[in-house]
This record gives sequence, C-alpha cells and structure tokens, in this order.
Amino acid sequence: MSLARNATRDTATALKCELASEVLRSFGQLRFPASGWSMLPTVWPGDTLVVERVMHDRVRIGDVVVVGRHGKLCAHRVIGTAGDSQNPQWITQGDALPVPDRPVAENELLGRVAYLIRGGKLIAVPAEVRTVQRLTAKIVRRSVPVARALVYLHRMVCISEKSAPRESVLPCQD
Repeated sequence: MSLARNATRDTATALKCELASEVLRSFGQLRFPASGWSMLPTVWPGDTLVVERVMHDRVRIGDVVVVGRHGKLCAHRVIGTAGDSQNPQWITQGDALPVPDRPVAENELLGRVAYLIRGGKLIAVPAEVRTVQRLTAKIVRRSVPVARALVYLHRMVCISEKSAPRESVLPCQD
C-alpha cells in the first residue's frame, strides 16, 4: 500500500474516532462493529458494541470501556486504577492480550460498553471472565493460527445460524 493511501486511511480513521467521540458526548450512546481479536472470546469481530457515555466516577474494575487514543477507538476491560481523585486513570487490557495498555486518562475515556449485539441478540458484557473464556483467551494470546481458526469457526457458525430454516412463529391453521 502506498504512503498516500496509508495517510488517507489514517486520516479517515482519525475522523471516524473524532465523530464517534462527538456522538457519545452529544447523544450519550453509540453503536459500532467490533474488529480485532484483543477481546476474544468476550467480543468477537463483527459484534456490535453498544457504548454509553459514562462519568469517570462510575467506571468500575471489570467494565469494558471504549478509549479514543491516537485517532483510534479501542474497547478493553478495566483491570485496575491509577492516579488520584483529581487525575483519575484506569488500567485497561484486552482479554486476549498478554500485557495491559498504558494508563487511560480521563479525556481518553469515551464510554462503557453497555451490551453487545451478536446475531440479533442482546448480550450482556460480564464484569468477570469465566474460566472457559479465560482459558480461551490464554490460547488466543499464545497462538495466532488458533486465533484465526477460532474466528473462522465463529464466523461459520454465525453464517449457518443465519441460513438455517426458522420455525414459523405463526401457529398452523387447518
């Protein structure tokens, strides 16, 4: 890819991030599709994140928050706090990442993921990762091929669920 295309893509991404920030500030809620593997298996690529504006004193350990940083949006779990009451900061980390992110400043915190939409269903985001999810995240951390395989299998399951014939919701009439 040429430098001009990279610059155009980076500019477009930064503008999208700024627009998302403004929508959250103005309307209090934003929906956007997840991409990437950093939150597997809690959040899968293609899940729709429903993000709500949140006051800094309402952020808790275990929340999945959206951060605007370097012109990009990032949804990671809060695993700790830093700073003080005058300068609050949060330590975030993707469930499938081996190390935490650098501390998040208050002006970088955009909102909290209220829930996900996956396959048309609303899914609560758990504050604690279950044992099976924790083990899956460890495997994803250590093996890109396994992560790719899991994402592929997940996508295939979603496609087969969408194409499967559905039961009629209307009762049979004689």
